[in-house]
Amino acid sequence: MYTMQTIWNRIEGWLKIYAPEALDNLLPGVDDDDIQEIEVELGYQFPEDVRASLRIHNGTIDRFADIWGLLNVDDILRQQQVQLKVLRSLQEGVVWWWYPHLLPLASDGAGDLLCVDVAPELKERVGQIIQFDHETGSHWVAPSFQALLSAFVDHLESGKYALDAFGNLKSKEFLFDRPQLPPGSKSKYY
Repeated sequence: MYTMQTIWNRIEGWLKIYAPEALDNLLPGVDDDDIQEIEVELGYQFPEDVRASLRIHNGTIDRFADIWGLLNVDDILRQQQVQLKVLRSLQEGVVWWWYPHLLPLASDGAGDLLCVDVAPELKERVGQIIQFDHETGSHWVAPSFQALLSAFVDHLESGKYALDAFGNLKSKEFLFDRPQLPPGSKSKYY
């Protein structure tokens, strides 16, 4: 498996050749102090692959891949607080709305989030990526953020992405959040 630095080098290399204007969408990374500060506020620690990615790029300015924009540390905290506020306001029967151990990493700008699961019931699944859909519940996407970005760069390099009329990276099949399920797995996350 590639390191996060290698994955981002490959993404940036592809962007330099095929979509140089998209490089301006990537924010500079943050240092460990900023990451630790946000972790204290969230009450959870990010998996190392997420921390490594935030050190390289602290999110994106706008949408980055398909409908998703990567969140910076301030927006991660803000999105987490919004979801917790909504959860507290809902009736008790709506338990699927939000799990506090899901930390938002990307947003579609319309209420759906890609999140990292930092405290699942099954400890071997720490770091899995879950898509939170505010209308239908949550679905499993990838075993880790590193695996998600690795699949994304593979799709970039195999020609499955191009710039749309607005300068955003788009794939015909919306591959960025397509579940990469291991054989025998279920996509529904409870």
